[in-house]
Amino acid sequence: MPSPDAQHDSMFGYLTAVETAELGYFGGYLIVSHLGRPLEFHCTAPIRPSRAQQILYGPTLEPYLLGEQISSALLSVAKLAPRVILTDCDATLGARERFAIPMARLFSPNRHLPNRSRGDECVDGAAPVASSRKPEAPLRANLAGTEFAFEPYRLMVPLGYESDEAVFLELLKTLTRHVVLDEPFERIREAIREAQRIGGRGTDAHDEAA
Repeated sequence: MPSPDAQHDSMFGYLTAVETAELGYFGGYLIVSHLGRPLEFHCTAPIRPSRAQQILYGPTLEPYLLGEQISSALLSVAKLAPRVILTDCDATLGARERFAIPMARLFSPNRHLPNRSRGDECVDGAAPVASSRKPEAPLRANLAGTEFAFEPYRLMVPLGYESDEAVFLELLKTLTRHVVLDEPFERIREAIREAQRIGGRGTDAHDEAA
């Protein structure tokens, strides 16, 4: 049964993906209330592309795996529908084309913005992972978008969805009364690490974890 918080008009989605050298790509999707309380969580089993896929897809591999495969699977199985979705990875932002929920890439204020002309890495918003943890490789994409400020953060919506900016500027005022805006991403990464530790793999995207 959904939490009573789920009845509140403002629910917020957090979508991210990480890559480990041992297992491949994991995706995680957390929906929180306006108070930052978890309402629903899903993560995927790892996806490891073959060498042939890496060669044939080239630079389009991560947008395909993260934006179309992993992100679509996570958003499709969610029972709740947040008002907006934040992501900290360029490639997952491509899911906006298939879902009617406004999505934005969030840049943590302690990180430099990528140079989009060079297709630089999608950098996680949290602090670097400690060396005792499994390494998480940077996730790259060459996705164009429109950037805007929500101090001290910057966000980006994909081209063609510029009207989403006004929605974010209004709703994030509610969320940031109670939540550090980029903090839930670290919850997702920790949950994925715990799934790896316990089972050696992620939870299937069709299993609700919260």
